[in-house]
Amino acid sequence: MSTTPATRSVSRRRRRPLSTISLARLAAALGLVLLGAGCSQDSGASGLPTPTWTPSPTASATPTLPPEQAEARATALAMEPPDPYTPEFTPTGAADAATYFLNLYPYVYATGDLDAWKNMSEDDCEFCNSVINNATELHDSGGWTDPWEQEITPLEWWTDQEDPNRYVVRAQASYEAHSSHSGDGTSSTASDAADEILLIQMRWTESDWIVEVVDIEESEDQ
Repeated sequence: MSTTPATRSVSRRRRRPLSTISLARLAAALGLVLLGAGCSQDSGASGLPTPTWTPSPTASATPTLPPEQAEARATALAMEPPDPYTPEFTPTGAADAATYFLNLYPYVYATGDLDAWKNMSEDDCEFCNSVINNATELHDSGGWTDPWEQEITPLEWWTDQEDPNRYVVRAQASYEAHSSHSGDGTSSTASDAADEILLIQMRWTESDWIVEVVDIEESEDQ
């Protein structure tokens, strides 16, 4: 399985080779952070932003929260999942699947419901697994992330030169500021609004799309 987004013969925009772009920038500021991925890790700027937080050793999984926080947590847990897509082995189908996967990101942090995320994640997708681990840790301790609005816009796509079942979708992700909260209600961490260009590598499995890698495209001035 390819560990970095598949290459194409013509590049419309100069990019640093994806094998050197750290997905820890998505997953690092992610002690929670949105859009890491399945590449090498190092320190650096975050990608899809979800607030970083560290659970208190004494935090209770079922704390008694002040009414305002209890209401905010209930609102987060009641967040509706994104609309499903129809699996199709076409460029449009790949773009729809990538958009759906990215729109699952705020949903899993708000609700802790990881079923759809796991179903679309390759077993060794580093970003996918970091989201699973972080969202599980957050919710197991009684914490949550406030729902946030985001807009995913597919920009272009290409196929792997060696495997026509593997697509890379290039998309713009724009997301609002949002906060995560500890389970005991004593601390919260905010993430600023941001825009990123993301590369989502997926593989068609005869019936649906599986996400292998999510990475950040670096701008030309970096």
